[in-house]
Amino acid sequence: MAPVALALVYVLCIATPRYEAESRFFVQSASGQQGGMGGAASLLTTGNSGGMLGGFVDGWAVSDFLKSRDCMQQLDKKVGLRQYLLQPGLDPANHLSEDASEDDLYRAYRKAVDVSFNPLEQIDVLRVSAFSPEDAAILSKALIGLAEEFVSSMNKKGVADKLKVSEEAVKLAEDKAFAAREALTAWRTQHGNIDPTATVAMLLNLSSTLEAELSSAQINLDKIRAIGNKDHFMLKPAEQQVAALKKRLASVRYRLSGEGNTEAKQLKSYEALRNTQGFADSNLTLAQQSYQQAMTDTLRLQRYLSIIAQPVPTDRPSSPRTMILLLQALALGFVLMFVTRVAMALLRGLRHG
Repeated sequence: MAPVALALVYVLCIATPRYEAESRFFVQSASGQQGGMGGAASLLTTGNSGGMLGGFVDGWAVSDFLKSRDCMQQLDKKVGLRQYLLQPGLDPANHLSEDASEDDLYRAYRKAVDVSFNPLEQIDVLRVSAFSPEDAAILSKALIGLAEEFVSSMNKKGVADKLKVSEEAVKLAEDKAFAAREALTAWRTQHGNIDPTATVAMLLNLSSTLEAELSSAQINLDKIRAIGNKDHFMLKPAEQQVAALKKRLASVRYRLSGEGNTEAKQLKSYEALRNTQGFADSNLTLAQQSYQQAMTDTLRLQRYLSIIAQPVPTDRPSSPRTMILLLQALALGFVLMFVTRVAMALLRGLRHG
């Protein structure tokens, strides 16, 4: 009965009661893939393990973060963790002095915060114990807030990694498109021609008109010459008209495809710049579409913390568990009694021997 008596003294006089608050949550993506029963249901009904694997990784990551020293430090900065775990009393199981080291604080934190992850349902269960129900609720809500920030940081990093290549491609395509437009504008300014294509079309049309007029004038001249009178009053004007049309037609043809900076050469360089600009604009459109698709895919895969049960503290202390402690003490007493009797029996046997 000695261990039972010591356990009673500890429970009634020394132990510090603790209150527990339990909350449940899971990580869900914007596409509908989630932890919780959705992951298991997806695997059982469709055989798709992708969503379940993603939920498993995310849920395990959140659970591991809540157990980390980094989370403890963030919680300490956020709410002042020491004031909630400080217990200078005689209870060795809950003792934490004001000048405790960070290692001691972390041990007290790990004792106060218990996080378990259900890999089948992909649900995180957070249990926080403190020396009052209010403190347990405050710490639980603060930890849920840190878990939400942790999931948000995972989203930001994922978005940054996935969009970096697309953003660089868009920036490069924009630079090339801008350079192509600037080159085309510089060409138009230098040559004083907005659209060489229209100019060439106009000259070709003029050339056809002049050829038709020249043909008519030549026919008229041939008719006058056929009369056989070199002094005909219409002969000289007809010859002058044919000569003027030939000169005009030669000038148009020279402008189109003669030597020097002709319209044909200008059109060639202009079309090359236009093709470059068209190619650059097409690449820019494709890069922007790829970036938009990457953004859509990334947003679809973004995750957020979905809370199933808010932290509600218990009305009665969750520890020490008096009955369990007494049963353990009683079992220890029986073990000690058995060991003592066996030892005494062996001593008697040695003496008689």
